[in-house]
Amino acid sequence: MSPQATITALQARIQELETEIVDLTLLHETTVEHGTTLENELIDLVATLTTVARELEGGRFDPQILHWLIDRPDELGELGRVFHTMGHEVSARDRRLRMLRVIIPAGVALSAEKDFNQLLETILIEAQKLCNADGGMLYLLTPHKTLRAMIGRNETLGIAQGGTSGVAIDFIERLLYKSDGNPNHRDVIAHAALTHQRVNVADTYTTDEFDFTGMHAFDAERNYRTQSLLTIPLTNERDEVIGVLQLINATDPESGAIIPFAVDDVVETLILLASAALSSYQREEQLRSEINRLQIQIDPQRMAKQVAEITETDFFQDLQARAKQMRSKKRQ
Repeated sequence: MSPQATITALQARIQELETEIVDLTLLHETTVEHGTTLENELIDLVATLTTVARELEGGRFDPQILHWLIDRPDELGELGRVFHTMGHEVSARDRRLRMLRVIIPAGVALSAEKDFNQLLETILIEAQKLCNADGGMLYLLTPHKTLRAMIGRNETLGIAQGGTSGVAIDFIERLLYKSDGNPNHRDVIAHAALTHQRVNVADTYTTDEFDFTGMHAFDAERNYRTQSLLTIPLTNERDEVIGVLQLINATDPESGAIIPFAVDDVVETLILLASAALSSYQREEQLRSEINRLQIQIDPQRMAKQVAEITETDFFQDLQARAKQMRSKKRQ
């Protein structure tokens, strides 16, 4: 082979080697990139599962945390689905335990309470405890289609009015209907009563759906901020609104931050129990009033009947005849 041919062959081989080096470099970069991606996925997986484990330990579980994982067709997806199922099972168990710990004692307390003011206070306090609410109000429907504040509480401001506090409540009545006869839907209390619907407001300062002017004026006077609200109509067995319960500022038990209200089966059950207890008490009071009214009507009738029975007896007739004879003799 001539020197020129040898040089040409070497150059061709060098080109081949350079191409192989480029291919190896690309392969290495791809491998590293894939490895990095896999590493990041594993890191995300561990972080997600750690979060789920902590939530389960604290009695909370948000299925959305695992939404990116459970649809994967590989082993990571299978692991996510296992955790997802376990999370729902633990959440269901915790709800049942919470029901036993909270609802049953609350239900017993509500059903056993015979003092009206104490009953109202128990309803509000139990709802506050269950929702970790800083404050609350309980309104009752009046015959004039207004909602009268019966009890108000606020832990931060140290307010306890109505109920058994002995302090008169200074909140105005809420009108279901405006002066022109139209429904007062701008008032969140009236709206809940009119629609029979629960109203959950995350931040009263960022919504214009309802008129919170009075509430914000209250805040300004006391350096307070009414942020989250949960307004719940209370109904009787005929689905007639008898009152409205409003809870103020749900508080995160760990951070103390004000958060939106979360309504679950336990809260719903407490509301049903509270409504039933209040409705039962009102029925009993109405029955007592009706009995007293009937007694007032019956007593005069009974007296007249007894007088008639006495005057018709032979003994009374004989006495009456003798009295006439004595009066006649005196005249003579």
